[in-house]
Amino acid sequence: MLVAAILSLLLVGGDAGLATTSGGQLTPAVEQAQQDTSTSPASSFNAPRCQGMADLSSPNRPVFIEKQNGEWECTYLLEYSETGHSPSVFIQIRGAAEGTWNGFRLKLNFGSLLSRQVLATRAASLVNSLFGTKTPLTDLDGMLASGREFELTFDGVTLKYRQERMDENRFNLFGSQNVVDARKTDPVPD
Repeated sequence: MLVAAILSLLLVGGDAGLATTSGGQLTPAVEQAQQDTSTSPASSFNAPRCQGMADLSSPNRPVFIEKQNGEWECTYLLEYSETGHSPSVFIQIRGAAEGTWNGFRLKLNFGSLLSRQVLATRAASLVNSLFGTKTPLTDLDGMLASGREFELTFDGVTLKYRQERMDENRFNLFGSQNVVDARKTDPVPD
């Protein structure tokens, strides 16, 4: 995954340097932050979590919009520059209850074979940030990069990966989650 992140930075012209101590080791704070982003389930989703999806090498930033009725949406477009192509990842996450997502759409626009793997790795990272490691797909980035369509249901979550129209470079990953809204259920008296 680190190799993909470095390649990602090289594709967009960023610096692949990491925060290190004088001995060349990653600082504990950096190691902990890297572990938390891919393994902890997202028990709540809010504006800071949306902003936390940002790739610091990209000029684009995630946008979080909350409506008065409690519904919200987080959108983010991550573009990579590549000669002759415009590879990108777009994610749209929606929720109806405070802090809980109920659906997302992740649109992958692949370019070359190299950007295909980089984008798939970034997309898998975004998906894992929504439900941690509870996905049964151990090779989600490989599945996305391969372009093989799939549908999977687990722990109240449904994932569907489909090619967009007849374009072999564009794919959509749809996710939905069965959410019980506490505001709409009446407590049962004892």
